[in-house]
Amino acid sequence: MSAVCPAPTHLVPVSPGSSRPACLSCLYCSGHDLRPAYTGVRDRLGFVPGEREFWKCRGCGSLVLVPLPRSQDLAAFYPPVYTFGTDLGGASRFKRLLTWLEYAAFFRPQYRGQAGAVLAGIAKAPPPHRRLLDLGCGRGMRLLEFRARGWDVHGTDFAPDAVRYLRECHGIPAVCTDVAGVADHFPPESFDLVTAFHLFEHLPDVAGAFAACFALLKPGGWLAVAAPLADTPGLRWFGRRWVSLAEAPRHVSIPSTRGLLRAAGAAGFCDGRVVADQLLNCAAVYALSAVPAATTTATTGKGFLGALWGRLRGGVGLIAGFLGRAVEATTGAVPPCGILLARKPTHGGTP
Repeated sequence: MSAVCPAPTHLVPVSPGSSRPACLSCLYCSGHDLRPAYTGVRDRLGFVPGEREFWKCRGCGSLVLVPLPRSQDLAAFYPPVYTFGTDLGGASRFKRLLTWLEYAAFFRPQYRGQAGAVLAGIAKAPPPHRRLLDLGCGRGMRLLEFRARGWDVHGTDFAPDAVRYLRECHGIPAVCTDVAGVADHFPPESFDLVTAFHLFEHLPDVAGAFAACFALLKPGGWLAVAAPLADTPGLRWFGRRWVSLAEAPRHVSIPSTRGLLRAAGAAGFCDGRVVADQLLNCAAVYALSAVPAATTTATTGKGFLGALWGRLRGGVGLIAGFLGRAVEATTGAVPPCGILLARKPTHGGTP
């Protein structure tokens, strides 16, 4: 039998000249049979220099970044502007207008659709006016959609500016912490729904994150985890240009559908299933893979014309993205992004 590996904080070669990291294991199924799948991967934002690799687990099909960054190094991989917020227009009247148009046309429909998909998927859960915690909430625009549906919403993020924006601009309770520290701020079994939208692929300790979510939920409560999927055909079409790969080293893994379900089951969750993420978000994966310069990070620091040009190119890519997603849907292929829905069992069994 293989030796038990320590918690995945860093990886080192087995011996000089060896390219295989020590104790390399899948973050989702804990399998040790991984092989190189994508090499020469560069940060699409150009923020972190160097090239990286993703290795594929033969057990569940998930991808793991090699070398896996240390947990304490992760914060340095994020540019000053990484998530969207309506304050990104700054002092420019035209850029503020462009930002609000982008929110109204793209981001708000996406957030509203994701909130609707989650709540429809947990229809057996208690009615609204329940407590929700969103891990890695960013500027919290998605939380506004859950609050509009009657939920008592809370958020966490490791970026102080995002937490401050959430508190001051939207009046939503939020704490500055990573997933490992969330238990220091909330007692066990204090939420009916815990969400994590495109967070788990950023975490070196996936099993620990599932365990933290399980502890936060009341018996019968639900977990919703949105993530890119490694078994989507688009990844094979674009290769290392695929946006979920090119987010390395911020993305330290890309789960497969099977990997998400295995990890949730290992943490004690039941009734797990993976549904397609919101259509706009899936189409955006294609758009950003084709036009990386259309990302929020790339357009925010430019003048009005530069930002407008980037968004127009992104809009064209989005149309192509809708076509790609339509092909996937008609063939029954796995979407670029999915939402895992899983329930914490009640003490007596079924709710």
